[in-house]
Amino acid sequence: MKNTNVETLLGTNEKETKRMNKGLRSLLSGVSLAIVGSLCVGLVLYVENTTKDQIAENQKNSIDARVLALLPDEAKDKGNHITCYQIKKSKYIGSNQKLFVASRASEITGYVMTYETSMGYSNPLVMIAGFDKDKKVYKADIQFSLETPGLGDKVDRAHGNFLDQFSGYALEDANWDVKKLGGDFDYITGSTVTSRATVVATSMALKELNELDLNRFSKCRTQN
Repeated sequence: MKNTNVETLLGTNEKETKRMNKGLRSLLSGVSLAIVGSLCVGLVLYVENTTKDQIAENQKNSIDARVLALLPDEAKDKGNHITCYQIKKSKYIGSNQKLFVASRASEITGYVMTYETSMGYSNPLVMIAGFDKDKKVYKADIQFSLETPGLGDKVDRAHGNFLDQFSGYALEDANWDVKKLGGDFDYITGSTVTSRATVVATSMALKELNELDLNRFSKCRTQN
């Protein structure tokens, strides 16, 4: 009887030990997964923290290069300072646009402004243009477009010099519409809608510029 009880106890202890070992393995496995997960999260946060400054710097440099490319030569000379303003809302050019003002010794030497239109075939169509101190178009370009490849996107500088026809014009210097509708500007065959959108949008940008009051705008968080 005594031997039987001992064997029974030993068997019970062995089963209990197996259950404990299994539970311990599960616990250790869970702890290991938690540690690995924490390490992965930590690594992601580390990479994000170490690269976000570089990403921000790259974006700033990209904006700087774009703005400088659109400014007239006078505004690029040594001694010019560029101040960025946020245009939160405008009846002419849409919301959340940016205005870059180049100045030297408190005298404005040029502007660069982004502007948006919903007149395109696929919206939004966002443009960016440089203007001289007399508020004449210096150079216009496409900032963002969803226009149809092979048709609407022909206004882009990557496909030609269509936008060059705006250069040198102030708001009062031209009838800002396409020739097909009695205006002064050419349009691309098969892409009248997009062509007209760029013409009218640029005239709206000139209107915004003509009514400019910098005191209405807040400066951008990141100066360029």
